[in-house]
Amino acid sequence: MRKTNQIYFLYMGKPVNNLDFWKGRLQDAEKGYLHYSVYVANPALWAFIEKKHRETLNKYIAWDDKVLDAGCGYGRGSEFIPGEYTGVDFSPDFILKAKQLYPGKSFIKADLAKLPFEDHLFDWAVCISIKAMIKNNLGQEVWMPMEQELKRVAKKVLILEYEDPITYEVL
Repeated sequence: MRKTNQIYFLYMGKPVNNLDFWKGRLQDAEKGYLHYSVYVANPALWAFIEKKHRETLNKYIAWDDKVLDAGCGYGRGSEFIPGEYTGVDFSPDFILKAKQLYPGKSFIKADLAKLPFEDHLFDWAVCISIKAMIKNNLGQEVWMPMEQELKRVAKKVLILEYEDPITYEVL
């Protein structure tokens, strides 16, 4: 692994900020369950997580809100995040897959630390299992600029995690 100013913690043997890592996860998951590309969970647990996320999203987000799905992966959130949806991910492979699966939705390749949007363009920025992954694998110092960007482009931020779908954080 090359040395940089950032310390990279390894996740399953590869840095989570490595595009090849996510390309491989997506390719492997397409052989079985697509959700394995973002989180390995049996179908019953995955359905439970999605149900709890839907309940939380519908509690806060109105159908006429503008919503940014930050770290959208293959775009699954576009099925159940209320409002006018835009998904962003840094992986071009995930963005391509999202556009194939959900052709009527907006997906953009973007770095969460440098989002290409105007201040407060969105009513909400939603992160599903991004904060914990970044903090646990790359460190708090990598997450903080991302959080600041989300607060810049959205009036409110809703953070959901896979590990405990019942809890959430509103910033």
